[in-house]
Amino acid sequence: MYPEYFGLKEPSFSITPDPHYLYLSREHREALAHLLYGAGEGGGFVLLTGEVGTGKTTICRAFLEQLPQQVDVALILNPAVTVPELLHSICQEFGVKVPGHVTSSKVLVDELNRFLLIAHAKRRRPVLMIDEAQNLRPEVLEQIRLLTNLETHRHKLLQIFLVGQPELRDLLEQKELRQLAQRITARYHLLPLSAKETKEYVRHRLAVAGVERRLFTPSALRRISHLSGGIPRLINILCDRSLLGAFATHRHIVDTRIVNKAAQELTGQRQHTGWQRPLRMTFLLLILFTSAGWLAYTWKDQRLVAGNTAETALETPPPPPLSAPAMTEAGPSPSAVESMPAPGVEPASEMESGPDAHPEHAPESASEQEIRQDIQAPLDTEITEEETQQQEVIAPIFNLEQLTMERKPALALLLARWGSVYSGQEQEEPCRFAERKDLRCRQGNGGWNKLYAYNRPALILLTDGTAGVDRYAVVEGLDTNHALLNLGATRVKVPLTQLDPYWSGDFLLIWQPPLANTSVIGPRASGDSVRWLRETLSSLPGWVDANTDSNRFDQELKQAVQRFQRHRGLVPDGIVGPETLIHLNTAIGVPGTPHLENLR
Repeated sequence: MYPEYFGLKEPSFSITPDPHYLYLSREHREALAHLLYGAGEGGGFVLLTGEVGTGKTTICRAFLEQLPQQVDVALILNPAVTVPELLHSICQEFGVKVPGHVTSSKVLVDELNRFLLIAHAKRRRPVLMIDEAQNLRPEVLEQIRLLTNLETHRHKLLQIFLVGQPELRDLLEQKELRQLAQRITARYHLLPLSAKETKEYVRHRLAVAGVERRLFTPSALRRISHLSGGIPRLINILCDRSLLGAFATHRHIVDTRIVNKAAQELTGQRQHTGWQRPLRMTFLLLILFTSAGWLAYTWKDQRLVAGNTAETALETPPPPPLSAPAMTEAGPSPSAVESMPAPGVEPASEMESGPDAHPEHAPESASEQEIRQDIQAPLDTEITEEETQQQEVIAPIFNLEQLTMERKPALALLLARWGSVYSGQEQEEPCRFAERKDLRCRQGNGGWNKLYAYNRPALILLTDGTAGVDRYAVVEGLDTNHALLNLGATRVKVPLTQLDPYWSGDFLLIWQPPLANTSVIGPRASGDSVRWLRETLSSLPGWVDANTDSNRFDQELKQAVQRFQRHRGLVPDGIVGPETLIHLNTAIGVPGTPHLENLR
């Protein structure tokens, strides 16, 4: 329904664990690295845990697509079985033929041991991966532990991966399973995505499905992060329903209203608008203050009468207190209205296509807390959208104008890193000038991780939402917390937290095609460009291609390109476009190419 409407090749937020859509946050990258490391170790257990929906199964699928050539994997998806059933499943996965009527654990283990010895002689490395391992029975876990006893004098014959929910860690802490726990050589617990990673995750999945323009306003992405708690599965569900809602209402971009409506449909509970809770709280405070004043006056008046001190009593009693109904009709006092939080302003971006963002600010009500609790467990720390936007717009942390510049001078600095002198006074547009120097401009949208993966100096667009002014900064270095900005005469290291409120993810970088006038290498390409592609892939570790002299873009070459694209987190379409070319140049280290300074 909605994919065609938004120009998507397919639904981009399916809950099916498709490794092509795997977004490698720092957490997911480390989790995948643990699995790849474990596949090269000899024996023992690797433990991967995480909350429901954090992407454990997707990481396992990605691991299976990146297996070293000498590794054989037996994947068990339903471990809620008996010991003989598990052993039968393992033998079946490894291709060990065992009659179905055999129920003796000893016979099954002997057959498995024979297979492992043969695999060891062939220098193969068998790996047993068990998903949803929290469902394993204690006696089955004990049998799995015994499988690690299958060994030669120097090597364990079987490596075992246990993947499951946090309950698996609790299960392994039981006293009777301490022998197994002691054999765990690597552990990793996968955490949910942060708010920033959630934004990048959504944009990544849209890009994989073929759309790089913005389909969600920044405030809608913050709302999705808040409601989902950073759980990828819940993010997918909310985004899918939100895009469907935008399609049904003929909108081309998802805003906060649509996200709230989607959450309401998913949970069956009503989302309240942002002004209702502050207004109710104001009314309640007025009632309390009025009642307190009336009680104090009455108590004082009674003391004066009881003490026969009428001569000191006030000659004119104070006016009677407002009753609750009268106060409600009158509404809050002007001071109370002035104290209400003012709505923030969403930064707009001229680099992005599509309509402007229309932020809506909805501090979380008690009903909203219940809705989010229905979706997931409550977060430890919650910041409302309104508070976030006030921090971004009302209280800027640094002077944006002092750290940025106009577009032409900024592009001149960027071109200078490539050895091209552009004074900024020319009538020619900078990117046209770059093409005459065999360079290309590439605009994109993403986050700091995407810039870090490109590993090129880049121009970022920063917008002051209060003044409506667009400024540009040249990023020449990055780490997890800072960006190094080139100001021309000097360079400044700025915390990313100070740039984030002004940056919607738009950037521009310079790159150089490997061959003149060659920006795409695909199935119809031939000649020098294909030979260059084969030689480049062959020069990378693990990408050996025997036909380096061939000038045909055949199926084997396409599959090699797809492997490289998956490895770099790109859309695995098998076509070498500008993005894949940039990543190839980064991977092989083309001389003369400027890179980001690694501040990490």
